[in-house]
Amino acid sequence: MVLQEEKMLANGGEPEEDPLTTVREQCEQIEKCVKARAELELCEARVSSRSHTEEECTQELFDFLHARDHCVAHKVFKHLK
Repeated sequence: MVLQEEKMLANGGEPEEDPLTTVREQCEQIEKCVKARAELELCEARVSSRSHTEEECTQELFDFLHARDHCVAHKVFKHLK
């Protein structure tokens, strides 16, 4: 908690934004991530529309996270001190 307060004081009272969050949000906008998210949302809609199903959207979730994290891995280290 002390570290967070020190960051706020150093920033003029504003909490410092996590660069990882910013880079993740940027990466979610690239074409590969947009397509993977669309597949995930389509799967979630299909699963939630059924009352009895064994289908899960695990693979679609992993595909989205893999695409996003692949993008993040190339960009996030520029923000490290």
